[in-house]
Amino acid sequence: MSLAELSIKRPIFITCLVLLMLVVGWTCFKRLPVEKMPDTSFPTITVTTRYTGAGPSEIETLVTKPLEDELSTISGLKRVTSKSMEGVSQITVEFNFGSDVNLMSEKMRDKINTVKATLPADVKDPTLSLMDPANMPILKLVVSADLPESKLYDVAEYTIKPALEQVNNVGSVKLTGGRKREIQVVLDRAALKKRELSVSGVASSLSASGENVPGGKVNRGGQEITYRSMGEFASVKEIANTVLGLYGNEVATRVSDIGKVYDTVQDETTRVFVDGKKSLFIQIYRQSGANTIGVADDVKKKLEALKPALEALDGKPRISVLQDSSTDIKDNITDVEETIFIGILLTIVVVYFFLANGRSTIITALALPNSLIGAFILMAVAGFSLNIISLLALSLAVGLLIDDAIVVRENIFRKMEQGETPEEAAVNGTKEVQLAVIATTLVVLSVFAPIALVSGMVGMLMKQFGLTICFAMLISLFDALTIAPMLSAYLGKSGRAGGEDKPSLWARVMAKPLGWFESLNTALANGYERLLRWVVVHPLKTLAVSGAVFLLCMSSFTKVAINFMPDSDTGQFGVDMELSPGASLDAMQAVADKAVAIVRASPEVKLTALTVGGTNDEAYKASLYIQLKDPSERKATTKEMKSRLRAQLEPAIPEASPLVSDYDPTGSSKSQPLQLNLIGTDQAALNAYAEKVIAKLKQDKRLRDIDTNYRPGKPELQIKADLEKAKIYGVNTRTIGEEIRAQVEGVTPVKFRENGQEYDVRVRLQPEQRDLASNYQAIYVPNVNGRLVRLTDVAAATSEKGLATVERVDKGRYIQIKANLAPKVGLNDVVSSVKQLFAGELQPPKGIRWVFVGESENMQDMISSMVMAVGFGILFIFFVLASLYESFVTPFTIMLALPLAMCGAFVALLVTGASFSIFTAMGLIMLLGIACKNSILLVDYTARLIAEGKDRTEAIIEAGKIRLRPILMTSIALIAGMIPVAIGLNEASKQRTSMGVAVIGGLISSTLLTLIVVPAVFAYVDRFRIWSGGVLARLAGYRSGPEA
Repeated sequence: MSLAELSIKRPIFITCLVLLMLVVGWTCFKRLPVEKMPDTSFPTITVTTRYTGAGPSEIETLVTKPLEDELSTISGLKRVTSKSMEGVSQITVEFNFGSDVNLMSEKMRDKINTVKATLPADVKDPTLSLMDPANMPILKLVVSADLPESKLYDVAEYTIKPALEQVNNVGSVKLTGGRKREIQVVLDRAALKKRELSVSGVASSLSASGENVPGGKVNRGGQEITYRSMGEFASVKEIANTVLGLYGNEVATRVSDIGKVYDTVQDETTRVFVDGKKSLFIQIYRQSGANTIGVADDVKKKLEALKPALEALDGKPRISVLQDSSTDIKDNITDVEETIFIGILLTIVVVYFFLANGRSTIITALALPNSLIGAFILMAVAGFSLNIISLLALSLAVGLLIDDAIVVRENIFRKMEQGETPEEAAVNGTKEVQLAVIATTLVVLSVFAPIALVSGMVGMLMKQFGLTICFAMLISLFDALTIAPMLSAYLGKSGRAGGEDKPSLWARVMAKPLGWFESLNTALANGYERLLRWVVVHPLKTLAVSGAVFLLCMSSFTKVAINFMPDSDTGQFGVDMELSPGASLDAMQAVADKAVAIVRASPEVKLTALTVGGTNDEAYKASLYIQLKDPSERKATTKEMKSRLRAQLEPAIPEASPLVSDYDPTGSSKSQPLQLNLIGTDQAALNAYAEKVIAKLKQDKRLRDIDTNYRPGKPELQIKADLEKAKIYGVNTRTIGEEIRAQVEGVTPVKFRENGQEYDVRVRLQPEQRDLASNYQAIYVPNVNGRLVRLTDVAAATSEKGLATVERVDKGRYIQIKANLAPKVGLNDVVSSVKQLFAGELQPPKGIRWVFVGESENMQDMISSMVMAVGFGILFIFFVLASLYESFVTPFTIMLALPLAMCGAFVALLVTGASFSIFTAMGLIMLLGIACKNSILLVDYTARLIAEGKDRTEAIIEAGKIRLRPILMTSIALIAGMIPVAIGLNEASKQRTSMGVAVIGGLISSTLLTLIVVPAVFAYVDRFRIWSGGVLARLAGYRSGPEA
């Protein structure tokens, strides 16, 4: 008993099964996590090791290299990168996709324990941290008020931050900008020398005097009593009156005797301005696995609840949302959902016009909700989320999902037109196309099977895309073989709408359009029949013309730009600025203000947010976030605005090397498309070679904003101890380093608490005395007995330019060269040109190698993955078709549609100016499966007619005429379903239009050429099949069948 017969005989069972699937599917849909994109980050673990007082070069030699050498022996590594900075070593280990990050972290701990004994004694134990997508801020808030900086910071730190940290699933809350209250103890060098005191010694004394110390507990008379020594400072005046010791004639020396105590704010390392007003940023991070949209919504609710309390405070603090990643996710998800809905409507309209029957249209259209909702069950089982990729797969699959139902219902409808009862037509019509329907579904499934072999980021993206389509296709196949025949048997009715006894109002309204469309259909069928008769008589001419068209179209491939990710009009971007290392915050501020003035002069700009001062106290850096007005309120696109502002900023502030790039939530701008690492061991040789490469790349007009990660380093006074003299005077290098740090940057030995709030107490020299280069002769450091020793007696000072950071990758130092692309330039073309340079005039010297990273690496992975997926997909299609038709010859006729589809896709991309990207690659892989569907319908029915005894030529013509309608229906339905993707309904969808364009172009070319080329080739291939079968039979000792 076939599935069709089972569904007709047991309709209640099938109905209950479908209803259960819909209920469970809808439940799964509601519970699926929502995110913008699937997690495509490599399993990554960072090792952080602190070595106080050591410089970047020392950190590299003593800490980073030993750890790198040991960690690099772990199997499954993709890349090891490191940064050696002042007092810190940071090693990032990337593993291949699929690696168990917990197992890898255990292996890393074992390796670290092995090498730990060889590290310097003062090195702190290395710590491991796992990289997580939750490390990206989901919200950036702006806090402003008419308050002093310290008061504003307190409001953010002690009122707003605790409230937001209590929101469910908020992982952490971080503040940027502003200055916290700080108690500064500023000492005088001469007063210290007079009393034989060091800055670090004063700090130790304050630490000993200003803390509460628990003294233990005792039981007395059945009651437990706790002892505590109370020493916390109750006021700033108490700090000034703290006794440091007895000196000279047993006179008490207080802090006020050697310096002054100020109730002030921290040193300024970062400044934040929003639309020119000094502000403070609050960044919200979600917990790992939490729903971004849900957390963002809860945070915004909490902000609304906080407003009354904030308005009651002095200065009336205000909070506004600067950046909200959940909005971008919502916009993209909503856009794809709208695309699905519009695609469904357009598909149903196409089906209705072709069948001209309301009942048949409803029966056919039911495949869509069944398949889409049913797919959510399998998505939940697979651990997928609702994201752009999975929902885009469903939107593109709309035409595919109704395809099987169209073929079945159209054949049932044709049987009823021939006089069969609905039940007979349902059984016979389904059986007649059952093999073709299964074949077409298996072909689509087989196309996506090779995706399992694709690794890396591309594989992760394609996996969710391909498997989501497969899930929906499996449900649609079940629907086509059960629901469609069951409903046709019980709800079907022979004849068209116009033949009903009492036509409805809708039927009367639609009579003329449907009649016109039917006339068009008939004219197309008659014209196609005449064309087919010419084609079968002149097959060589047909193939020659088709081949010429194919070659002409495929020539467009070389003219299509190839990028990993297409550009999108997000309405936001960033500008990074950087002066020479060592430049002050004020100098950077002055340059950044010029940039802000230029940007704000553009009428398209809605908002600017300036951050002066980078991470790690990089005062010479600034980043400017730019938010544009809505597209309806501006004439220029984001790309045009970037080009315009780049042209204005570069000549205005050349000293800051302004870099204009797309916005990244982790900073102002994201990595440039072209990224290239030069790796070697000799820093001088690397620098020289990098300069040559950069000079050559700057001659390429396709590149913009060429830059490197290498910086010569800021000026520094390097103090080198004479070890012999240091021993004589009882001084060690660590003591020298700690005392100098205390004198210049200061130390925070104790906290000052007031009204439940906690502030640092910083101890250091007076501002004019912190310039060690000018006061070198007056610097003293303590020896082991606490006596002061003149620094010049034990150490010499030299002015150098030391590296602020030593960066390494795969156990070698590296310089990364990066650049943006000019408009309409393909990344693949640039990468190919750079490869030619390295193979020719810029061959790297011995000891230096190069490798592409970032988007450049991803693009190359995409191309190689695409080639592999297409190759294996074609192979799998052949195996499926050969198995189904028990022939190694017939599949070649069917698979002729594949190259025909590809040529149309590339012509469409060229005509529309769209680039080839990861989205296009996914669409083309799907197109492989779709393209074969029409061929299968044509070849399968032709073979059936020949098997029934029809003449080959007449069988080809009759099959073409009968299968024209379902082929046009399925193709136009597929195109209709993809029109919303191709046109881009709003700004969120512009990035994905190339996918819809390519698929529609491929569908048009494959449909039109398949209807012509396949019949022309079929006669030759079928003759060869019969001939080869006869030859094989004779070789096997059997009599052959009749010759063709």
